[in-house]
Amino acid sequence: MNKQFLIKFFKFGLVGGIVFLFDAACFWLALKVFSNSVVARSISVLLAITLSWLINRSFTFHADAKPASWKEWLRFALSQFPGACANALVSVIAFNYVPLAQNNPWLSVACGSAAGLTINFLMANFFVFQRTAKKS
Repeated sequence: MNKQFLIKFFKFGLVGGIVFLFDAACFWLALKVFSNSVVARSISVLLAITLSWLINRSFTFHADAKPASWKEWLRFALSQFPGACANALVSVIAFNYVPLAQNNPWLSVACGSAAGLTINFLMANFFVFQRTAKKS
């Protein structure tokens, strides 16, 4: 792995942390406004995906030289689905089969998050922003 790749991975993780806080805040606010968890979660996820796409396209992948498009947003949103599935699967497996994670549920969430982060980064890097990234 080269240095540029690792820097992008670190940036992607940093953006993920910021987006997590934004997502949680949006969910809380939407829940207060709509009093419906499904509606609130749908709104917060769409807003979080959009923020993640906007920040990652300019900060992580430097794709802002090309105009943003709804097709790129959709490709980004769809590319993150396998990571979300891996996150959930790894979390459940860790919680059910790793004694340390059973006693520390946060550890199963951390394992799932690491799996999801890795897959989401690879999908974004190779399938969403690969053609639009600046050559360094």
